[in-house]
Amino acid sequence: MNRKHALARAMAAALIASTLLAGLANASGGGGGSAEKEKGGAAGEEGEATTARSMDAPYLAVPVVRDGQLANYLFVSIRIEVAPGVDLWQTREKAHFLRDALVRASHANDLADPSDNNALNEARAIEVYRAAAIQALGAQAVGAISIVATYSSQGGGV
Repeated sequence: MNRKHALARAMAAALIASTLLAGLANASGGGGGSAEKEKGGAAGEEGEATTARSMDAPYLAVPVVRDGQLANYLFVSIRIEVAPGVDLWQTREKAHFLRDALVRASHANDLADPSDNNALNEARAIEVYRAAAIQALGAQAVGAISIVATYSSQGGGV
């Protein structure tokens, strides 16, 4: 029972920390797209336009299971670009279906790095999240998918 409570406390602490970090990034103008803005010029403007045509899914809980036991949780934030030529607002109206598909995919697939309980297998995660996004939004709507941030309930943030 103590281990279960410790994991629950760690998970709650990770959620609070990641929420605070996201709030600070948004308040300071940082977060997603800050590197693109620093570039300036045409490339920076193009990056900002791409970010404006995206849907973010923050804090997806990804269980890390080893030998049938819950070993950790990773909290993953992703960005899905809405493909050009697709109505952005009609796509965003499906956000709740997207979130549901992403949460289900996070729990139905092993997305952790096989050798590190604190790391995400990014290639596999993007593949799984792409399939979930296509299921929710349609293949024509899904553009690039990127991992914005990953946090571990055991203290590792990427």
